Amino acid sequence: MATATLKSYLSSLMQNTQGTEIEIRTENLLLPYSLYLEKVHYDFTEYQSNTSQLIYCLASKCEVEINNKTFYLKAGNILLIEKDTDYTIRVSDKNAIIVKFKLDNDFSWQKQLEQVDANTPNEQRLSTLFLEKLNQDRAFLFTTTSVMWGSQNLKGIIQDYLNNVAFNGTIGLELLKIIILRNLREQNFKSNEVKESTFKDEALDQYIDQHYNDISLTQAAKYFGFNRNYFSTMVKEKTGKSFVEHVDERRMKEARRLLAKPNVSLLAKPNVSLKEIIETIGYSSKSFFYKKFKHYYGLTPAEMRKRLFREAHINLK
Repeated sequence: MATATLKSYLSSLMQNTQGTEIEIRTENLLLPYSLYLEKVHYDFTEYQSNTSQLIYCLASKCEVEINNKTFYLKAGNILLIEKDTDYTIRVSDKNAIIVKFKLDNDFSWQKQLEQVDANTPNEQRLSTLFLEKLNQDRAFLFTTTSVMWGSQNLKGIIQDYLNNVAFNGTIGLELLKIIILRNLREQNFKSNEVKESTFKDEALDQYIDQHYNDISLTQAAKYFGFNRNYFSTMVKEKTGKSFVEHVDERRMKEARRLLAKPNVSLLAKPNVSLKEIIETIGYSSKSFFYKKFKHYYGLTPAEMRKRLFREAHINLK
């Protein structure tokens, strides 16, 4: 059944019916969920639900209020509502098609995600993000669009439900779980946008100050809660310098500070002392350090040391 045909059929079910909520009946009474349609009504209608629900905006828009927080759903958006949560909903557009999945009594969105193995730091972060928002708001909104994978598969679940195909309940329930994980992964970009807006250059400088001698892009991205590649791009766009350039700059400043200290005896033991400086600031190659230093200051370490000592009136002899 094509999307246009699905919309037309669901719209026809809402014609000449009473009430604000219509159950979509099926011959299979043993499915793990039931489907309902929300009719157009210009005032908020209250529902008291003891089951977990999924509200899918197939067309147009609607508003859902939970604990004084309003969720604005547009076409393709998916709202998860945890069990034992009261909510109100308003559907003010006559073209709206709002499908509600009501899960079995023992189903819980929180339980579903807690049963998933989060093996990587990013997976753990996404799981934590989801569970914290779900516990805080009693709901979680996925701002997916109609053409995204999750939305397309929800339409498929609805079509299988209407056609009562074999195993549609088992496959549908598993697909719902996968859709949530897939959407959560894609929602990560939205999460990054929110965090990016609050990301400060000062925080990056402070982190590098504390870790410049043993630091990596991967570790820094994990610390700030971003994907490695996303973090690298964001730093470059926000500061005009790459992450590596920030680290090299901090290391060069520390090298200059150490070169200015008289107790670093470069004159007596130049190789040993340079090795100590190189190791202290986090480089492993002497030639690489020399190249970076000369590029940054226009002087070799030895030339810089002589100039610093001369400026400080320190006798080199």
